[in-house]
Amino acid sequence: MPPPPDRALAVLARLRRFEVAAGRRRLAEAIAAGVEAELRRVAAATALQGEAAAGDAGAYAAWLPRGLAERDRAAAALHLAEERVAGARAALTAARTAERVVELLQERQDAATRRTAARRAQAALDEAAIVRTRPDAGRQR
Repeated sequence: MPPPPDRALAVLARLRRFEVAAGRRRLAEAIAAGVEAELRRVAAATALQGEAAAGDAGAYAAWLPRGLAERDRAAAALHLAEERVAGARAALTAARTAERVVELLQERQDAATRRTAARRAQAALDEAAIVRTRPDAGRQR
């Protein structure tokens, strides 16, 4: 037997909150990795400039292929990190959207419950009014 709708929505809301929290953590981790990748890219570019300015042409010529390779690896890592940040951001947006949908469903369900309770209360009042206005309402049997 499935759980009642209000309990099912509560469980789903809890799951959605968990997914949003996990999405935030993944985004923070991706941003941190992106910062590290940017620092490596800057360090590689700085190293290229520093070696060029050092003045030893022979040492620079020998080191240049390694320096360029490191710069290229750092740029590729930065690009990958940026893609991961974009993916994590999109996943967080999807999780937030799903969370909001569940919130809207809960709000609709709460409103429907309130309307049903109000209708029942009004029906009870109407029934009481009908009973009081009957001609035989005051007589005892």
